[in-house]
Amino acid sequence: MQSAVRWGIALIVIGVILALLIPFFGIPLIVIGVALLIWRGREGTIEAIKE
Repeated sequence: MQSAVRWGIALIVIGVILALLIPFFGIPLIVIGVALLIWRGREGTIEAIKE
């Protein structure tokens, strides 16, 4: 599992827990986690094009 996927899942889980307690802090973490999952393979594609 790539690092971006691990961080994305971790941020989503932490964000959900914080959203239940303090929505102001949890929602941005969920958004960042989802963004990491969406763009997880991008650095591999960029490296392949450079080579």
